[in-house]
Amino acid sequence: MFFKQLFDPASSTYTYLIADDETHEAVLIDSVIEQLERDLKLIRAHGLTLKYVLETHVHADHITASLALKQATGAQTAVSNDCHAQGYDRMLEDGNVILFGREEILVIATPGHTSGSVCYLWRDRVLTGDTLFIGGCGRTDFQNGSAEALWSSITEKLFRLDDQVLVYPGHDYKGRRVSSIGEEKQFNARVAGKSRDEFIAIMNNLNLPMPNRIHEAVPANLAGGAGLAPSEGAGLQLAPDSGAPLRSVSAQQLAVLAAGGKLHLLDVRTPGEFASLRIAGAINVPFERLDPPALLARFGADKPLYCVCQTGTRSQLAADRLRAAGFTNVVHVDGGTNAWTSADLPLVRGERSVISLERQVRIAAGLLSLLGVIFGALIHPAGYVVSALIGAGLVYAGVTNSCGMSMVLARLPWNQASV
Repeated sequence: MFFKQLFDPASSTYTYLIADDETHEAVLIDSVIEQLERDLKLIRAHGLTLKYVLETHVHADHITASLALKQATGAQTAVSNDCHAQGYDRMLEDGNVILFGREEILVIATPGHTSGSVCYLWRDRVLTGDTLFIGGCGRTDFQNGSAEALWSSITEKLFRLDDQVLVYPGHDYKGRRVSSIGEEKQFNARVAGKSRDEFIAIMNNLNLPMPNRIHEAVPANLAGGAGLAPSEGAGLQLAPDSGAPLRSVSAQQLAVLAAGGKLHLLDVRTPGEFASLRIAGAINVPFERLDPPALLARFGADKPLYCVCQTGTRSQLAADRLRAAGFTNVVHVDGGTNAWTSADLPLVRGERSVISLERQVRIAAGLLSLLGVIFGALIHPAGYVVSALIGAGLVYAGVTNSCGMSMVLARLPWNQASV
């Protein structure tokens, strides 16, 4: 049996390397990007073929090496489908079986710490990630965590395993390495002897500070982790945005990140839209006035920079421009302020209301097309040309993901009023 428990002291994270003795196919669970060289050396030293890089959840305290390991070894990456992450090869469901050589790992969905947390059962041991620790459990106050769900995951899933099953956690801060289901049933300070309501009360009153790297780690891990940049030397270089898809977060995830401390959120809507309603703490930098060099000097290239607009279109274009200018840690907010509003998250509302630029474009395009048809039918056929040009412009806007009409409308007086 090949089983290695590895430790990252900076984040107190346990990484697990498991391999089939006969075929030498292996899986690596909960990798840490700073330990990439260590893990690759170990894999090569034992002549292993890395088949899968697995995650127990989207981590908030470190960046996974999944993408870099995939680039270096050809392994497939996998995370729970309930994480709603991008850039992974396989999205896992409860009851899935991971096959490598003659070995198999059972996926157990254990939501609670996050909505997408899973545990991995292999032979006589379960790798519990942040669901169950030795003497404790993971927190439930971010990433759609739920104390109620965590109680069910621990008591109705993990505690139904045999008492002899070994528990290998995702973290430990006291130097402990392994426990068992029986020991945790009897001695776990948060669960043993507690009722469901008592457990929920404990979890809802922990009042822990947010992880130091949450603003960096969550967006990176939602996009598959850090990758490798081309290097002429033997060393490995991290490239958070090297050819990787644009990172994105949901409105709910942004709210969690905002609760964890100050973040740089650029609202690229017009001043009028911004004055009408905005997310607290956002900085208004209208898309048509976007100045990447000035922003680079203000924020630096490496700090996480979040872009938001009304629907996500302008923020995605802004993020692309910022990345092209040298920013390496840009994230756009899926669905924009519309998604934020739909999630019933708090907004700062101004005294005046301005129709969103996207709606203004639709109204203007529809009105011009209608007038062109009316003019063509009643006065002169040339009016139809106006409608045709509007239609062609909309097609071009869709193909190029740009809109000249919005740039014109953004400069009109009602869109320039500031807070």
